[in-house]
Amino acid sequence: MDYNIKKEPLFICEPTFDGIVEQPVDLDFSLPDYCPDIQNILKCQISPQINSKNISGDKLYVDGNADILLIYLDEEKTAIRCCEHTCPFSATINLNNSIQDAIILTKTKTEYVNCRAVTPRRLDIHGAFSIYAKVKCKKEKNIVCDIDGTGIEKKKISTQCNNLLALGQQNFNLAETIDKGTKQPDIEYILKTSVNVDLQDYKALQNKVMINAVANIKIVYISDLEYSNIEIFEHSIPISQISDIEGIQDDCNCDIVIEVLSHNINIKPSDNNENNLLSFECKFEVTVSAYEEKEVDILADIYSTDYESEPKYEKVTISNIIDSLDELNLAKCNIDISDNNISEIIDASGNITNVKSFIKDGKIKFDGKINVCIFAKDENSIPIYLERLIEFSCEYPINNKSENIFCEENVVLKSCDCRLIGKNLVEVIAEIQIGAFIYVENVYNSVTDIFVDEEKPREKDQKAAITLYYAEDGEDLWNVAQKYCTSVDKIKKENEIDTDKIQKRSMLFIPM
Repeated sequence: MDYNIKKEPLFICEPTFDGIVEQPVDLDFSLPDYCPDIQNILKCQISPQINSKNISGDKLYVDGNADILLIYLDEEKTAIRCCEHTCPFSATINLNNSIQDAIILTKTKTEYVNCRAVTPRRLDIHGAFSIYAKVKCKKEKNIVCDIDGTGIEKKKISTQCNNLLALGQQNFNLAETIDKGTKQPDIEYILKTSVNVDLQDYKALQNKVMINAVANIKIVYISDLEYSNIEIFEHSIPISQISDIEGIQDDCNCDIVIEVLSHNINIKPSDNNENNLLSFECKFEVTVSAYEEKEVDILADIYSTDYESEPKYEKVTISNIIDSLDELNLAKCNIDISDNNISEIIDASGNITNVKSFIKDGKIKFDGKINVCIFAKDENSIPIYLERLIEFSCEYPINNKSENIFCEENVVLKSCDCRLIGKNLVEVIAEIQIGAFIYVENVYNSVTDIFVDEEKPREKDQKAAITLYYAEDGEDLWNVAQKYCTSVDKIKKENEIDTDKIQKRSMLFIPM
């Protein structure tokens, strides 16, 4: 006897690679002629920026630049000086399998940096940074939802899931001239810059997504080299971008991540010789995952009422996003600076490391660390630099109590400010953007096929039209029907019940 197997396609975002590669930085170079001699190194920083990434066969190629920033004290004037150097890098990551039509998610982290002034003009720098890479693909999963055939009884489970409509990634560039204005002092030298992006809203259209965001720029600069006057200039640029992502449907749900790949900010000469203009160039990457909510039927069990049969099963994992989180958390902490004798804080910044999230007792909790970087002046008004590692923790309630809840977090440090609150204490106030998609992941036994042996008819009691059966509390009607070669619907109809499980110990009429 032939049986017709019906399958329902379900598309998922499947991680195909998650790995890390470390890049060394070994550099021996001399200061340019325009830089004064080094008296004391305040900070040496390695900032990797990714320019391109692509997959060819079973290899992932990542190219970029490691920007090395040296901040030091001038030998003669004890003023803060800055020197920059760029080292290109190229990394190759083995993916183990050939991958096509994938998105590539990357992030970098400086592991360590050692900087030594061999002479007042020559530097020996050794360090390393890591490139973290995730590769995801759109994969079709066919779920058996039905098997048609004579004398077949089926047990189905309906469940909600997220069906992936589209998975895409695009780069775009932004270039603008920024007018700093005349309210702040002129820029003599840029010490450091940073750019982060806030997604404001989006609209999904057919094969497109319209994105509105804001690029937040922070520039720390020296306005007077002789006296080490440090200023901060902040500016925001609105972003309106249309990305072509095939498969997106009108008003579907989207998970959008905008990443700053690289940026460059320089002083732009003006006609009046005032340093009020800045040239800003930035390369962004947009990653879009688009979903629709879908109800699928899973064929959980099957048997033949006429012949001995043997189903085949496989485990099927179904994921469903149940909630999302986008919260701004304020973390406060006091740090001891008694060993440094700080008289004034010039600038503070930070970066988040070691973020972990876990779900327990109806709450999602985030733990992490912030490396706080402080430029300050000591009691003699000489610039100094120090770093401190602080911890943060926050938690939020979630509605679902299932044990199979997971999340994908995206935690970003929005700002990090410091202020003196005493002779030996600095108060750190950090704004942390907590983002997460929370989903339930359930595993089902799904029937994939059935073998029916037509040479082995099932034994049925033909002496009576109805058999009496004493059912226990909580007993499943499916098991009773399978035992007596009948159907659940017939037992329900005969006994005028509408549940699949017996509510209390009782006698059932089993139609034969």
